[in-house]
Amino acid sequence: MSSSSRCISALLAALALSTSATAAAPRTPEVFAPGFVSLPDQEEWRIAFTPDGRTAFWGVSSGFFPETRQATIVFSEWRDGRWSEPRPAPFSGVYSDIDPFVSPDGRRLFFSSIRPLNGAPRADVELWVVERRRDGSWSEPRHLGSDALSTGDELYPSVDAQGTLYFASDREGGYGAWDLYRSRLRADGTYGPAENLGPGVNTEYWEFNPHVTPDGKTMLFASIGRPDGYGYGDLYVSQRTWRGWQPARNLGPTVNTALDEYHPTLSPDHRTLYFVRHQYEPFVPSELYHVRVGRLLPELDVCDVHH
Repeated sequence: MSSSSRCISALLAALALSTSATAAAPRTPEVFAPGFVSLPDQEEWRIAFTPDGRTAFWGVSSGFFPETRQATIVFSEWRDGRWSEPRPAPFSGVYSDIDPFVSPDGRRLFFSSIRPLNGAPRADVELWVVERRRDGSWSEPRHLGSDALSTGDELYPSVDAQGTLYFASDREGGYGAWDLYRSRLRADGTYGPAENLGPGVNTEYWEFNPHVTPDGKTMLFASIGRPDGYGYGDLYVSQRTWRGWQPARNLGPTVNTALDEYHPTLSPDHRTLYFVRHQYEPFVPSELYHVRVGRLLPELDVCDVHH
């Protein structure tokens, strides 16, 4: 696609989303929807949007999930210029659920959960999916299968337009404590064995929170402890070529600070970056932030269309 064609597509996308919550974002990071989405007395986790940008799903918890392992997925709808009151998603609220991700076509929502499998309790975090029915409701959660998953924790599912699943796991055999993996969608709708994404993105440090673009060529993720980091945890981007995933680039000081940044998410039109920022000393619950993509991600070749 030519540059002019991409700009026309970007303009059409901007017009389609001009009345949605993802229509505009600040040039420097700001708390997203304070008092509605971002609340001072709770932890907020990864946010995801339907393709039209008018429904948001995100995780909330009263405690820090890595310690409590308890969270709920809530959702809100953009109505009359504001978000509706958040409420638990119909498939969440009974077990511990986190990390929603809506497929590019809007027909599936993937998430992480600690819930029984085939009637047997599980202590590890597994990946599940619900499917949108014709009447707009969501199906019962379906486990993604043992071929791709393990007895370790699997978190942060993300899928491209071909259905390839990306996630992070602390399973044995990786480059570090947490690595990024993918699993290919098979013809029968199940997922094949997990494949480590390799040394372009995985290191001896922690890599997690993958967010892949629909074309499967660009991936945002978080990493802890890298020498080029600005703080505790930073956001990175990597591109996939015929040689595989290339060495990741730090997104820089506009987004990354001395605090902990994680859970990157792009708006459906790729013009807004959402992420979580956390302060630990003194401990302050996390909040969701948003910022205009602009020059942060030249890898996306997003035209700077103003609303």
